[in-house]
Amino acid sequence: MNAAIDAVVALLLISAAVGVVVTGSDTPAAEPEPDRADAVADALAATTATVNYSLAPGVRELNRSGWGTDRRGQTGNQELRRTTHGSLAGLLARAATASSGVALHTDEPPERNPITGTRAGFRSAVRDAVRARTGAGARIDAVWQPYPDAPVGGRVGVGPEPPSDGVHAAILTIPTGVEPVPAHATATFGGLGHAVASRTVEVLLPHGSARITLRGDDPEAALVAHRYARVAAATNASVAEPLATEDTAAANARLTEALATRMTAELRSKYDHPSDAAEAASVSSVRIVVRTWSAPPEVA
Repeated sequence: MNAAIDAVVALLLISAAVGVVVTGSDTPAAEPEPDRADAVADALAATTATVNYSLAPGVRELNRSGWGTDRRGQTGNQELRRTTHGSLAGLLARAATASSGVALHTDEPPERNPITGTRAGFRSAVRDAVRARTGAGARIDAVWQPYPDAPVGGRVGVGPEPPSDGVHAAILTIPTGVEPVPAHATATFGGLGHAVASRTVEVLLPHGSARITLRGDDPEAALVAHRYARVAAATNASVAEPLATEDTAAANARLTEALATRMTAELRSKYDHPSDAAEAASVSSVRIVVRTWSAPPEVA
């Protein structure tokens, strides 16, 4: 089952909050079954799957960069193989957070600068598992972002893009494992920005499990340390000193301060009042949107 590196990603529990939306023309040529989107969403929440993957992509990344040479490993190492079991919705949400990135510029999506390639195999395995159970005429998108257009976030898409009309949608909300922003932190933009930033860092690098992993002397420890280094570089923070003693709480505090400055400025520029920004905050959940439509008939 999951080893130390998997503990770095928060446990995702299912919270089925399903709603139906119909998009496109009022009279589509081939109207899909109204409840099919709901049925697919229910299946994602209730169906479990086991996915197998390897941490080898992350080790190859370390080997190419020369980073962490004292704890590198061979990509064929059997200890790098992982097996994860869970609901399809939970796996999708986990893949979205695990493959998150940090935008280096305001005009680019964060997924263009992924924190690490370690989870590429996991994301691919999850997509295959979901695709095998949804069939034709369905698109599933799992998206995690602390707030709309945030500089940090991740997404996973499965299936073809839907047509322009005749589409039904259902939504699942999956917790990331961090608490929602408390009411007392929404009085000012500064307080809100700091609260969102601290929860964002905890989703990316849960300090408790990260500390345990860093105490090892193996490639997994190097992968976690590299993840810290990537986030620090993207946020202009310095974490080398606290990580030297596995003080992940202090390292996360430094990352939070750096990210909070950026997030506070963005929230202040996007919203008229902190309460409006707080309503848009979604750092504590992954949103999974299921869209279905009638697949074209097969040609004889």
